[in-house]
Amino acid sequence: MRITAPILAMALFVALAVPASASGGGGSSAPAQQQEPASIQERLTSAETYIPMPAFQAGVIQRNSNQGTIVVDMGLDIPDAALRRHAQLNAPRIRDALRTALANYSSVYYRVRTPPSPTELTRQMQVAVDRVLGAPGARVLLANIIYQRPQQQ
Repeated sequence: MRITAPILAMALFVALAVPASASGGGGSSAPAQQQEPASIQERLTSAETYIPMPAFQAGVIQRNSNQGTIVVDMGLDIPDAALRRHAQLNAPRIRDALRTALANYSSVYYRVRTPPSPTELTRQMQVAVDRVLGAPGARVLLANIIYQRPQQQ
């Protein structure tokens, strides 16, 4: 019984102290902190019209073997606010269309031991984005195109 009383007292103290510390000290009238917007490094640009996309990758399969992987970092520039909102709501469909366009490029248009063509890749991705959005107005911006050869073992 002697050990239970101090543990119970400590548990009661902690239970009462946690809500006070979570509210900023109890009686403080300071407003709650808002989450800071993403920094410029996290966004890649300070333009509000830019929508970053995740890195996409597709395997290069030729002659029934893996010849490497193409990785693309990119984003969309959409100046029209209504179209940008439509793109944000349809982001999963846009990502799927971009993955499909990259897979099509890597398996049909790309040739091993040649540099990837940013022009052809951008054209195919632009067509895919315009098809999903139903209207032109979004511009595909490529940041990086990387071709990785498979490791020889």
